[in-house]
Amino acid sequence: MTDQQHAGKQSNGAVGIKETLTSLLIAFMLAFLFRGFVIEGFLIPTGSMAPTLLGKHIRMQGEESGYNWAVGPWTYPRGSSEPVRTQMGVAVQDPMSGLRLTEQNDRRLAAGDRVFVLKYLPWLHHPERWDVVVFKNPGTHENYIKRLVGLPGEQIAFVDGDVFTRQYVEGQTETTGWDAWTGDDWQVQRKPERVQREMLQDVFDSAYAPNDPTVIEYKAPLSGATPGWSGVKYGGDYTYEGSGRTSLVWNDLRPLTDRNAYNQTRKGFDLFDRSDTPGSIRAFWPFPDADLALSMNVQSSASELVVHPTVEARGMTFRASVDLSAGTASVELRDSDSPDMPWTVLDEGSFDAVAPGDWARVEFWHIDQALWLFIDDKLVVGGAKAGAYEMTPAQRASAATGMSWGELEDYPDAGDGHETLGVFADSRVYRTPSLRWDFEGDAFRVTNVRVRRDIAYQVSPRQPTRGGHPNYFPTLNGEQFFMCGDNSANSQDSRLWRDNEIYPWVREEIDNMPGTVNRDLIVGKAFVVYFPAPLDDGPLLTPDFGRLRWIW
Repeated sequence: MTDQQHAGKQSNGAVGIKETLTSLLIAFMLAFLFRGFVIEGFLIPTGSMAPTLLGKHIRMQGEESGYNWAVGPWTYPRGSSEPVRTQMGVAVQDPMSGLRLTEQNDRRLAAGDRVFVLKYLPWLHHPERWDVVVFKNPGTHENYIKRLVGLPGEQIAFVDGDVFTRQYVEGQTETTGWDAWTGDDWQVQRKPERVQREMLQDVFDSAYAPNDPTVIEYKAPLSGATPGWSGVKYGGDYTYEGSGRTSLVWNDLRPLTDRNAYNQTRKGFDLFDRSDTPGSIRAFWPFPDADLALSMNVQSSASELVVHPTVEARGMTFRASVDLSAGTASVELRDSDSPDMPWTVLDEGSFDAVAPGDWARVEFWHIDQALWLFIDDKLVVGGAKAGAYEMTPAQRASAATGMSWGELEDYPDAGDGHETLGVFADSRVYRTPSLRWDFEGDAFRVTNVRVRRDIAYQVSPRQPTRGGHPNYFPTLNGEQFFMCGDNSANSQDSRLWRDNEIYPWVREEIDNMPGTVNRDLIVGKAFVVYFPAPLDDGPLLTPDFGRLRWIW
Protein backbone atom coordinates (compact mmCIF):
# COMPACT_ATOMS: atom_id res chain seq x y z
CA MET A 1 0.00 0.00 0.00
CA THR A 2 1.41 3.38 -0.99
CA ASP A 3 1.75 6.24 1.47
CA GLN A 4 -0.83 8.15 -0.53
CA GLN A 5 -3.36 5.29 -0.25
CA HIS A 6 -2.68 4.95 3.49
CA ALA A 7 -3.23 8.68 4.02
CA GLY A 8 -6.44 8.44 2.05
CA LYS A 9 -7.75 5.73 4.34
CA GLN A 10 -6.89 7.78 7.41
CA SER A 11 -8.67 10.74 5.89
CA ASN A 12 -11.84 8.70 5.16
CA GLY A 13 -11.90 7.36 8.74
CA ALA A 14 -11.64 10.86 10.20
CA VAL A 15 -14.42 12.05 7.93
CA GLY A 16 -16.64 9.16 9.04
CA ILE A 17 -16.20 10.02 12.72
CA LYS A 18 -16.80 13.68 12.01
CA GLU A 19 -20.01 12.93 10.07
CA THR A 20 -21.26 10.67 12.84
CA LEU A 21 -20.63 13.27 15.52
CA THR A 22 -22.25 15.95 13.35
CA SER A 23 -25.32 13.75 12.82
CA LEU A 24 -25.59 13.04 16.53
CA LEU A 25 -25.27 16.73 17.34
CA ILE A 26 -27.95 17.64 14.80
CA ALA A 27 -30.25 14.90 16.14
CA PHE A 28 -29.70 16.13 19.70
CA MET A 29 -30.45 19.71 18.74
CA LEU A 30 -33.57 18.70 16.81
CA ALA A 31 -34.77 16.66 19.80
CA PHE A 32 -34.03 19.61 22.09
CA LEU A 33 -35.92 22.01 19.82
CA PHE A 34 -38.79 19.52 19.43
CA ARG A 35 -39.06 19.17 23.22
CA GLY A 36 -38.82 22.90 23.74
CA PHE A 37 -41.30 24.03 21.12
CA VAL A 38 -43.54 21.13 20.07
CA ILE A 39 -44.06 18.18 22.48
CA GLU A 40 -42.81 17.53 25.99
CA GLY A 41 -43.45 14.78 28.54
CA PHE A 42 -44.69 15.46 32.09
CA LEU A 43 -45.35 13.34 35.18
CA ILE A 44 -48.63 13.80 37.11
CA PRO A 45 -47.59 14.21 40.78
CA THR A 46 -50.92 14.54 42.63
CA GLY A 47 -54.55 13.49 42.43
CA SER A 48 -56.08 16.89 41.68
CA MET A 49 -57.21 15.60 38.26
CA ALA A 50 -58.33 12.15 39.46
CA PRO A 51 -59.78 9.98 38.15
CA THR A 52 -59.19 11.56 34.71
CA LEU A 53 -55.42 11.63 35.36
CA LEU A 54 -53.75 9.95 38.31
CA GLY A 55 -50.90 11.06 40.54
CA LYS A 56 -49.44 8.64 43.05
CA HIS A 57 -52.15 6.18 44.01
CA ILE A 58 -53.04 2.68 45.16
CA ARG A 59 -55.13 0.41 42.95
CA MET A 60 -57.95 -1.38 44.74
CA GLN A 61 -60.38 -4.09 43.69
CA GLY A 62 -63.68 -4.93 45.34
CA GLU A 63 -63.73 -8.34 46.96
CA GLU A 64 -67.38 -9.03 46.12
CA SER A 65 -67.89 -6.78 43.07
CA GLY A 66 -64.61 -7.08 41.17
CA TYR A 67 -64.66 -3.32 40.54
CA ASN A 68 -61.19 -1.81 40.14
CA TRP A 69 -60.43 1.80 41.03
CA ALA A 70 -57.68 4.13 42.27
CA VAL A 71 -57.30 5.55 45.78
CA GLY A 72 -54.95 8.37 46.70
CA PRO A 73 -51.80 7.57 48.70
CA TRP A 74 -52.36 7.00 52.38
CA THR A 75 -50.44 9.21 54.80
CA TYR A 76 -47.45 7.47 56.31
CA PRO A 77 -47.03 7.52 60.11
CA ARG A 78 -45.22 10.67 61.23
CA GLY A 79 -41.47 10.43 60.75
CA SER A 80 -41.66 7.23 58.71
CA SER A 81 -40.64 6.68 55.12
CA GLU A 82 -41.61 3.01 55.01
CA PRO A 83 -43.96 1.81 52.22
CA VAL A 84 -47.66 1.56 52.97
CA ARG A 85 -47.63 -2.24 53.00
CA THR A 86 -45.32 -2.48 56.03
CA GLN A 87 -46.70 0.35 58.13
CA MET A 88 -50.45 0.43 57.97
CA GLY A 89 -53.42 -1.33 56.48
CA VAL A 90 -55.34 0.35 53.69
CA ALA A 91 -59.05 0.29 54.62
CA VAL A 92 -61.39 1.58 51.94
CA GLN A 93 -64.97 1.27 50.75
CA ASP A 94 -65.96 -0.27 47.42
CA PRO A 95 -67.81 2.50 45.53
CA MET A 96 -70.00 -0.03 43.69
CA SER A 97 -71.07 -2.39 46.48
CA GLY A 98 -70.58 0.01 49.39
CA LEU A 99 -68.85 -2.79 51.31
CA ARG A 100 -65.70 -2.20 53.34
CA LEU A 101 -62.70 -4.09 52.03
CA THR A 102 -60.68 -6.24 54.39
CA GLU A 103 -57.84 -4.09 55.71
CA GLN A 104 -54.83 -4.76 53.48
CA ASN A 105 -51.16 -4.37 54.39
CA ASP A 106 -49.63 -5.34 51.05
CA ARG A 107 -50.79 -2.52 48.81
CA ARG A 108 -48.04 -0.77 46.87
CA LEU A 109 -48.04 2.77 45.59
CA ALA A 110 -48.21 3.33 41.85
CA ALA A 111 -46.48 6.35 40.36
CA GLY A 112 -48.40 9.04 38.50
CA ASP A 113 -49.41 8.97 34.86
CA ARG A 114 -46.93 10.31 32.34
CA VAL A 115 -48.45 12.49 29.63
CA PHE A 116 -47.33 14.16 26.45
CA VAL A 117 -48.10 17.86 26.16
CA LEU A 118 -48.48 19.68 22.85
CA LYS A 119 -47.07 23.19 23.17
CA TYR A 120 -49.41 26.03 22.21
CA LEU A 121 -48.00 27.65 19.09
CA PRO A 122 -49.69 31.01 18.29
CA TRP A 123 -49.78 30.35 14.56
CA LEU A 124 -51.15 26.81 15.02
CA HIS A 125 -53.61 26.63 17.93
CA HIS A 126 -54.68 28.47 21.09
CA PRO A 127 -55.91 27.37 24.53
CA GLU A 128 -59.60 26.41 24.46
CA ARG A 129 -62.16 25.82 27.16
CA TRP A 130 -62.08 22.27 28.58
CA ASP A 131 -58.50 21.64 27.43
CA VAL A 132 -56.38 19.78 30.00
CA VAL A 133 -53.50 22.24 30.34
CA VAL A 134 -49.99 22.24 31.81
CA PHE A 135 -48.91 25.66 33.11
CA LYS A 136 -46.57 27.32 35.58
CA ASN A 137 -48.36 27.88 38.87
CA PRO A 138 -48.29 31.65 39.53
CA GLY A 139 -47.65 31.03 43.22
CA THR A 140 -44.82 28.48 43.05
CA HIS A 141 -43.67 28.61 39.42
CA GLU A 142 -43.92 24.79 39.38
CA ASN A 143 -45.64 22.80 36.63
CA TYR A 144 -49.34 22.22 37.33
CA ILE A 145 -51.97 20.41 35.28
CA LYS A 146 -55.66 21.39 35.40
CA ARG A 147 -58.66 21.82 33.12
CA LEU A 148 -59.16 25.23 31.51
CA VAL A 149 -62.66 26.55 32.35
CA GLY A 150 -62.42 30.34 31.94
CA LEU A 151 -61.21 32.36 28.94
CA PRO A 152 -59.77 35.88 28.59
CA GLY A 153 -62.31 38.70 28.91
CA GLU A 154 -64.84 36.61 30.84
CA GLN A 155 -66.45 36.76 34.23
CA ILE A 156 -66.88 33.36 35.93
CA ALA A 157 -69.43 32.04 38.41
CA PHE A 158 -69.68 28.54 39.88
CA VAL A 159 -73.27 27.73 40.79
CA ASP A 160 -74.52 24.33 41.94
CA GLY A 161 -71.46 22.69 40.34
CA ASP A 162 -71.72 24.25 36.87
CA VAL A 163 -69.61 26.92 35.17
CA PHE A 164 -71.34 30.16 34.14
CA THR A 165 -69.57 32.89 32.16
CA ARG A 166 -70.30 36.20 30.48
CA GLN A 167 -68.23 38.69 28.52
CA TYR A 168 -67.01 41.67 30.47
CA VAL A 169 -67.57 45.13 28.99
CA GLU A 170 -65.60 47.83 30.78
CA GLY A 171 -67.81 50.50 32.31
CA GLN A 172 -70.98 48.47 31.73
CA THR A 173 -70.65 45.07 33.37
CA GLU A 174 -71.00 44.78 37.15
CA THR A 175 -68.07 43.11 38.87
CA THR A 176 -69.62 42.46 42.28
CA GLY A 177 -72.94 42.47 44.14
CA TRP A 178 -76.02 40.28 44.24
CA ASP A 179 -77.54 42.02 41.23
CA ALA A 180 -74.53 40.98 39.12
CA TRP A 181 -75.74 37.37 38.93
CA THR A 182 -79.25 38.25 37.77
CA GLY A 183 -78.31 39.42 34.26
CA ASP A 184 -79.52 37.37 31.31
CA ASP A 185 -76.14 37.71 29.56
CA TRP A 186 -74.74 34.82 31.62
CA GLN A 187 -74.43 31.44 29.90
CA VAL A 188 -73.82 28.00 31.39
CA GLN A 189 -70.84 26.41 29.66
CA ARG A 190 -71.71 23.02 28.18
CA LYS A 191 -69.09 20.46 27.24
CA PRO A 192 -68.74 18.73 23.86
CA GLU A 193 -69.91 15.11 23.96
CA ARG A 194 -66.43 13.56 23.78
CA VAL A 195 -65.13 15.74 26.63
CA GLN A 196 -68.25 15.09 28.67
CA ARG A 197 -67.90 11.32 28.38
CA GLU A 198 -64.37 11.49 29.69
CA MET A 199 -65.45 13.61 32.67
CA LEU A 200 -68.28 11.33 33.84
CA GLN A 201 -67.58 9.53 37.12
CA ASP A 202 -69.11 6.24 38.25
CA VAL A 203 -71.77 6.28 40.94
CA PHE A 204 -73.18 2.77 40.40
CA ASP A 205 -73.04 0.00 37.80
CA SER A 206 -75.17 -3.10 38.30
CA ALA A 207 -72.56 -5.14 36.40
CA TYR A 208 -70.50 -4.93 39.62
CA ALA A 209 -73.31 -5.75 42.06
CA PRO A 210 -72.53 -8.83 44.20
CA ASN A 211 -74.28 -11.99 42.98
CA ASP A 212 -74.03 -13.79 46.32
CA PRO A 213 -77.23 -13.49 48.44
CA THR A 214 -75.23 -14.46 51.53
CA VAL A 215 -73.50 -11.06 51.44
CA ILE A 216 -76.14 -9.59 53.71
CA GLU A 217 -74.18 -6.36 54.23
CA TYR A 218 -74.83 -5.35 50.61
CA LYS A 219 -77.71 -2.94 50.15
CA ALA A 220 -78.85 -2.42 46.57
CA PRO A 221 -79.40 1.26 45.70
CA LEU A 222 -82.32 0.34 43.42
CA SER A 223 -85.82 -0.86 44.26
CA GLY A 224 -88.75 -2.05 42.19
CA ALA A 225 -91.77 0.18 42.77
CA THR A 226 -94.40 -2.55 42.17
CA PRO A 227 -94.61 -6.34 42.56
CA GLY A 228 -93.23 -8.35 39.64
CA TRP A 229 -89.54 -7.41 39.84
CA SER A 230 -86.83 -10.02 40.36
CA GLY A 231 -83.04 -9.83 40.53
CA VAL A 232 -82.90 -6.26 41.80
CA LYS A 233 -81.41 -7.02 45.22
CA TYR A 234 -78.38 -8.98 43.95
CA GLY A 235 -76.59 -9.11 40.63
CA GLY A 236 -77.10 -6.97 37.57
CA ASP A 237 -79.83 -8.76 35.60
CA TYR A 238 -83.32 -7.48 36.44
CA THR A 239 -86.59 -8.93 35.16
CA TYR A 240 -90.10 -7.52 35.32
CA GLU A 241 -92.94 -10.02 34.88
CA GLY A 242 -95.84 -7.86 35.97
CA SER A 243 -98.15 -5.76 33.82
CA GLY A 244 -98.89 -2.09 33.44
CA ARG A 245 -96.77 0.79 34.66
CA THR A 246 -93.85 0.26 36.98
CA SER A 247 -90.64 1.96 38.05
CA LEU A 248 -87.08 1.15 39.02
CA VAL A 249 -86.31 3.69 41.74
CA TRP A 250 -83.02 4.94 43.18
CA ASN A 251 -83.58 4.57 46.90
CA ASP A 252 -82.21 6.79 49.65
CA LEU A 253 -79.42 4.40 50.76
CA ARG A 254 -76.92 6.23 48.56
CA PRO A 255 -77.16 10.00 48.22
CA LEU A 256 -76.21 11.47 44.85
CA THR A 257 -73.25 13.67 45.80
CA ASP A 258 -69.86 14.85 44.60
CA ARG A 259 -67.94 12.24 46.61
CA ASN A 260 -64.87 10.92 44.74
CA ALA A 261 -63.71 7.38 45.52
CA TYR A 262 -60.10 8.48 44.93
CA ASN A 263 -60.22 10.63 48.07
CA GLN A 264 -60.48 7.72 50.55
CA THR A 265 -57.14 8.46 52.16
CA ARG A 266 -58.07 7.94 55.80
CA LYS A 267 -59.95 5.37 57.85
CA GLY A 268 -63.63 6.00 58.35
CA PHE A 269 -64.16 7.88 55.08
CA ASP A 270 -67.77 7.21 54.03
CA LEU A 271 -68.62 7.53 50.36
CA PHE A 272 -72.31 7.64 51.23
CA ASP A 273 -72.05 10.17 54.05
CA ARG A 274 -74.66 12.91 54.30
CA SER A 275 -74.20 16.43 55.58
CA ASP A 276 -76.56 15.73 58.48
CA THR A 277 -74.60 12.75 59.81
CA PRO A 278 -74.09 13.36 63.58
CA GLY A 279 -70.53 14.34 64.39
CA SER A 280 -69.45 14.89 60.80
CA ILE A 281 -67.16 17.83 60.08
CA ARG A 282 -68.63 20.50 57.82
CA ALA A 283 -65.41 20.78 55.81
CA PHE A 284 -65.99 17.21 54.57
CA TRP A 285 -69.71 17.38 53.90
CA PRO A 286 -70.54 16.37 50.33
CA PHE A 287 -72.63 18.50 47.97
CA PRO A 288 -75.62 17.10 46.05
CA ASP A 289 -74.86 16.51 42.36
CA ALA A 290 -77.85 16.61 40.02
CA ASP A 291 -75.88 16.48 36.75
CA LEU A 292 -76.38 12.78 36.07
CA ALA A 293 -76.06 10.23 33.26
CA LEU A 294 -78.42 7.22 33.39
CA SER A 295 -78.07 4.18 31.13
CA MET A 296 -79.30 0.59 30.80
CA ASN A 297 -79.72 -2.23 28.31
CA VAL A 298 -83.37 -3.19 27.89
CA GLN A 299 -85.12 -6.09 26.16
CA SER A 300 -88.89 -6.28 25.75
CA SER A 301 -90.77 -9.54 25.49
CA ALA A 302 -93.97 -7.79 24.50
CA SER A 303 -94.95 -5.77 21.44
CA GLU A 304 -94.91 -2.41 23.22
CA LEU A 305 -92.56 -0.83 25.72
CA VAL A 306 -92.01 2.82 26.63
CA VAL A 307 -89.06 3.78 28.86
CA HIS A 308 -88.75 7.05 30.79
CA PRO A 309 -85.34 7.66 32.39
CA THR A 310 -86.06 10.49 34.83
CA VAL A 311 -84.13 12.93 37.03
CA GLU A 312 -85.83 15.15 39.62
CA ALA A 313 -83.77 18.15 40.66
CA ARG A 314 -83.98 21.90 41.24
CA GLY A 315 -87.76 21.72 41.59
CA MET A 316 -88.10 20.27 38.09
CA THR A 317 -88.64 16.84 36.57
CA PHE A 318 -86.45 16.05 33.56
CA ARG A 319 -87.02 12.94 31.49
CA ALA A 320 -86.77 11.21 28.14
CA SER A 321 -89.67 9.36 26.55
CA VAL A 322 -88.48 6.38 24.51
CA ASP A 323 -91.04 4.28 22.64
CA LEU A 324 -88.93 1.31 21.62
CA SER A 325 -91.61 -0.37 19.52
CA ALA A 326 -92.51 2.81 17.58
CA GLY A 327 -88.98 4.16 17.29
CA THR A 328 -89.86 7.63 18.62
CA ALA A 329 -88.28 9.68 21.39
CA SER A 330 -88.34 13.07 23.08
CA VAL A 331 -86.71 14.95 25.96
CA GLU A 332 -88.97 17.06 28.16
CA LEU A 333 -89.39 18.82 31.49
CA ARG A 334 -92.00 20.24 33.85
CA ASP A 335 -92.37 21.71 37.32
CA SER A 336 -92.20 18.93 39.95
CA ASP A 337 -94.88 20.69 41.98
CA SER A 338 -97.31 20.60 39.03
CA PRO A 339 -97.54 16.93 37.99
CA ASP A 340 -100.84 17.57 36.21
CA MET A 341 -99.32 20.16 33.90
CA PRO A 342 -98.33 19.06 30.38
CA TRP A 343 -94.67 18.35 29.63
CA THR A 344 -92.57 20.97 27.85
CA VAL A 345 -90.92 19.12 24.98
CA LEU A 346 -87.41 20.41 24.25
CA ASP A 347 -86.69 18.10 21.32
CA GLU A 348 -88.12 15.02 19.63
CA GLY A 349 -87.02 12.60 16.94
CA SER A 350 -86.95 8.99 15.76
CA PHE A 351 -84.72 5.93 15.56
CA ASP A 352 -84.93 2.36 14.28
CA ALA A 353 -87.72 0.56 16.14
CA VAL A 354 -86.67 -2.28 18.44
CA ALA A 355 -88.45 -5.59 17.89
CA PRO A 356 -89.52 -7.79 20.84
CA GLY A 357 -86.59 -9.93 21.90
CA ASP A 358 -83.98 -7.47 20.65
CA TRP A 359 -81.80 -5.39 22.95
CA ALA A 360 -81.44 -1.61 23.01
CA ARG A 361 -79.11 0.58 25.03
CA VAL A 362 -80.86 3.67 26.41
CA GLU A 363 -78.73 6.48 27.81
CA PHE A 364 -80.09 9.76 29.20
CA TRP A 365 -78.10 12.75 30.45
CA HIS A 366 -79.20 15.71 32.53
CA ILE A 367 -75.99 17.75 32.51
CA ASP A 368 -75.07 21.45 32.26
CA GLN A 369 -78.71 22.52 31.89
CA ALA A 370 -79.26 20.28 28.88
CA LEU A 371 -80.93 16.92 28.19
CA TRP A 372 -79.34 14.29 25.93
CA LEU A 373 -80.75 10.95 24.76
CA PHE A 374 -78.69 8.22 23.11
CA ILE A 375 -80.00 4.97 21.67
CA ASP A 376 -77.29 2.36 21.06
CA ASP A 377 -74.64 5.06 21.64
CA LYS A 378 -76.10 7.37 18.97
CA LEU A 379 -77.48 10.80 19.90
CA VAL A 380 -81.15 10.70 18.93
CA VAL A 381 -82.65 13.83 20.52
CA GLY A 382 -81.48 16.69 22.68
CA GLY A 383 -77.87 17.72 23.12
CA ALA A 384 -75.99 20.89 24.00
CA LYS A 385 -78.28 23.02 21.82
CA ALA A 386 -81.51 21.14 21.05
CA GLY A 387 -81.88 19.87 24.63
CA ALA A 388 -80.87 23.04 26.45
CA TYR A 389 -82.85 25.00 29.02
CA GLU A 390 -81.58 28.34 30.32
CA MET A 391 -81.15 29.84 33.78
CA THR A 392 -79.08 32.77 35.03
CA PRO A 393 -76.76 32.13 37.99
CA ALA A 394 -79.34 33.69 40.29
CA GLN A 395 -82.15 31.52 38.90
CA ARG A 396 -79.98 28.43 39.14
CA ALA A 397 -79.06 29.13 42.76
CA SER A 398 -82.71 29.64 43.63
CA ALA A 399 -83.72 26.44 41.85
CA ALA A 400 -80.94 24.44 43.52
CA THR A 401 -81.79 25.64 47.03
CA GLY A 402 -85.53 26.20 46.82
CA MET A 403 -85.09 29.76 48.12
CA SER A 404 -85.75 32.98 46.25
CA TRP A 405 -82.80 35.20 45.35
CA GLY A 406 -83.94 37.69 47.97
CA GLU A 407 -84.13 34.97 50.63
CA LEU A 408 -80.59 33.85 49.78
CA GLU A 409 -79.30 37.43 50.07
CA ASP A 410 -81.00 37.78 53.46
CA TYR A 411 -79.91 34.34 54.69
CA PRO A 412 -78.29 34.55 58.17
CA ASP A 413 -74.97 33.22 56.80
CA ALA A 414 -75.21 34.83 53.37
CA GLY A 415 -71.69 36.25 53.80
CA ASP A 416 -69.54 37.74 51.07
CA GLY A 417 -67.68 34.61 49.94
CA HIS A 418 -64.31 36.25 50.63
CA GLU A 419 -63.96 37.29 54.24
CA THR A 420 -66.69 34.81 55.18
CA LEU A 421 -67.55 31.59 53.35
CA GLY A 422 -71.16 32.52 52.62
CA VAL A 423 -74.39 30.64 52.07
CA PHE A 424 -73.31 28.74 48.93
CA ALA A 425 -70.52 26.98 50.86
CA ASP A 426 -73.09 25.23 53.06
CA SER A 427 -74.15 21.96 51.42
CA ARG A 428 -77.24 21.78 53.65
CA VAL A 429 -79.03 24.52 51.72
CA TYR A 430 -79.14 22.52 48.48
CA ARG A 431 -82.03 20.29 47.49
CA THR A 432 -81.38 16.56 47.07
CA PRO A 433 -81.82 15.12 43.55
CA SER A 434 -83.45 11.77 42.80
CA LEU A 435 -83.72 9.49 39.79
CA ARG A 436 -85.77 6.60 38.48
CA TRP A 437 -86.71 4.68 35.35
CA ASP A 438 -90.44 4.54 34.57
CA PHE A 439 -91.78 1.84 32.26
CA GLU A 440 -95.04 1.37 30.36
CA GLY A 441 -95.42 -2.19 29.10
CA ASP A 442 -95.36 -5.84 30.10
CA ALA A 443 -92.57 -8.35 30.60
CA PHE A 444 -89.12 -6.94 29.99
CA ARG A 445 -85.54 -7.36 31.15
CA VAL A 446 -82.82 -4.83 31.94
CA THR A 447 -79.06 -5.20 32.49
CA ASN A 448 -76.05 -2.95 32.98
CA VAL A 449 -78.01 -0.33 34.88
CA ARG A 450 -75.50 2.46 35.33
CA VAL A 451 -75.48 5.86 37.03
CA ARG A 452 -72.66 8.36 36.53
CA ARG A 453 -72.27 11.98 37.52
CA ASP A 454 -70.64 15.03 36.03
CA ILE A 455 -67.74 16.77 37.73
CA ALA A 456 -69.16 19.44 40.02
CA TYR A 457 -67.14 22.62 40.58
CA GLN A 458 -68.55 23.34 43.99
CA VAL A 459 -67.82 26.04 46.54
CA SER A 460 -65.28 24.96 49.14
CA PRO A 461 -66.63 24.64 52.70
CA ARG A 462 -63.08 25.21 53.99
CA GLN A 463 -61.89 28.48 52.45
CA PRO A 464 -63.14 31.33 50.21
CA THR A 465 -63.83 30.25 46.63
CA ARG A 466 -63.40 32.59 43.67
CA GLY A 467 -66.55 32.50 41.61
CA GLY A 468 -68.59 30.97 44.41
CA HIS A 469 -70.42 34.10 45.58
CA PRO A 470 -71.89 37.19 43.85
CA ASN A 471 -69.55 39.34 45.96
CA TYR A 472 -66.45 37.34 45.00
CA PHE A 473 -66.15 36.26 41.39
CA PRO A 474 -63.31 36.94 38.93
CA THR A 475 -63.16 39.23 35.91
CA LEU A 476 -60.40 38.10 33.54
CA ASN A 477 -58.45 40.47 31.33
CA GLY A 478 -57.42 39.71 27.75
CA GLU A 479 -54.44 37.54 28.77
CA GLN A 480 -55.83 35.57 31.72
CA PHE A 481 -57.28 32.05 32.05
CA PHE A 482 -59.03 30.21 34.90
CA MET A 483 -58.11 26.60 35.81
CA CYS A 484 -59.88 23.91 37.86
CA GLY A 485 -59.04 20.32 38.78
CA ASP A 486 -61.30 17.39 37.83
CA ASN A 487 -61.04 16.18 41.44
CA SER A 488 -62.96 19.31 42.28
CA ALA A 489 -63.48 18.66 46.00
CA ASN A 490 -59.75 18.10 46.55
CA SER A 491 -57.96 20.40 44.11
CA GLN A 492 -55.93 23.52 44.82
CA ASP A 493 -56.71 25.55 41.71
CA SER A 494 -57.73 29.02 40.54
CA ARG A 495 -60.75 28.97 42.84
CA LEU A 496 -58.64 28.58 45.99
CA TRP A 497 -55.22 30.18 45.42
CA ARG A 498 -54.75 32.81 48.10
CA ASP A 499 -54.43 36.50 47.31
CA ASN A 500 -50.87 36.72 48.64
CA GLU A 501 -49.61 33.57 46.92
CA ILE A 502 -47.99 34.96 43.78
CA TYR A 503 -44.35 34.29 42.99
CA PRO A 504 -42.50 37.64 43.24
CA TRP A 505 -41.06 37.42 39.73
CA VAL A 506 -44.49 36.57 38.30
CA ARG A 507 -46.11 39.44 40.21
CA GLU A 508 -43.55 41.96 38.95
CA GLU A 509 -42.96 40.77 35.39
CA ILE A 510 -46.11 38.95 34.22
CA ASP A 511 -49.35 39.31 36.21
CA ASN A 512 -50.31 40.38 39.74
CA MET A 513 -53.96 39.23 39.72
CA PRO A 514 -54.57 36.30 42.13
CA GLY A 515 -56.33 33.19 40.97
CA THR A 516 -55.61 33.53 37.27
CA VAL A 517 -53.06 32.05 34.87
CA ASN A 518 -51.53 34.46 32.40
CA ARG A 519 -51.05 33.34 28.81
CA ASP A 520 -47.27 33.59 29.26
CA LEU A 521 -47.42 30.90 31.97
CA ILE A 522 -49.23 28.29 29.87
CA VAL A 523 -47.06 25.46 28.54
CA GLY A 524 -49.44 23.38 26.42
CA LYS A 525 -52.29 20.92 26.10
CA ALA A 526 -52.00 17.37 27.47
CA PHE A 527 -53.24 15.02 24.77
CA VAL A 528 -52.18 11.44 25.59
CA VAL A 529 -51.23 9.26 28.56
CA TYR A 530 -48.24 7.46 27.05
CA PHE A 531 -46.92 5.76 30.21
CA PRO A 532 -49.67 5.04 32.74
CA ALA A 533 -48.79 4.75 36.44
CA PRO A 534 -46.19 2.01 37.00
CA LEU A 535 -45.63 0.65 40.50
CA ASP A 536 -43.47 3.17 42.32
CA ASP A 537 -41.28 0.55 43.95
CA GLY A 538 -41.74 -2.27 41.48
CA PRO A 539 -38.79 -4.31 40.15
CA LEU A 540 -39.34 -2.96 36.64
CA LEU A 541 -40.68 0.36 35.43
CA THR A 542 -43.57 -1.30 33.59
CA PRO A 543 -46.61 0.80 32.68
CA ASP A 544 -50.22 -0.37 32.86
CA PHE A 545 -50.69 -0.68 29.11
CA GLY A 546 -54.45 -1.14 29.46
CA ARG A 547 -54.71 2.49 30.53
CA LEU A 548 -52.91 4.08 27.60
CA ARG A 549 -55.41 6.67 26.42
CA TRP A 550 -56.11 9.98 24.75
CA ILE A 551 -56.93 12.96 26.95
CA TRP A 552 -60.07 14.97 26.26
